[in-house]
Amino acid sequence: MEQLRTIFEMFGGIRPMARSLGQSPSNISAWKRVGRIPSEKQPHVLAVGFKLGLPITAEHVVFPLGRPHAADADLPPLDERVFCDRQSASQRPEAAEPKI
Repeated sequence: MEQLRTIFEMFGGIRPMARSLGQSPSNISAWKRVGRIPSEKQPHVLAVGFKLGLPITAEHVVFPLGRPHAADADLPPLDERVFCDRQSASQRPEAAEPKI
């Protein structure tokens, strides 16, 4: 998925984004400069974007300047399910006892 606009452009620029989020323009400018939104701010940014009716997704918040092109080939398709075994066999209590 290639983003056509950055999240900063979707909010209308640094100052409008700062007003909408209740942040200082210098904070938003720093986010843009480093190319990331702090993880603790990401849910708020997404919620405000939805409230304003902006067509943003979690991807826009995680990759505010767009997804790096090199990562496109390494990431699985978005619709592919991933299942995690929360406790691998070597971590289960019965695995701690040596078998004789």
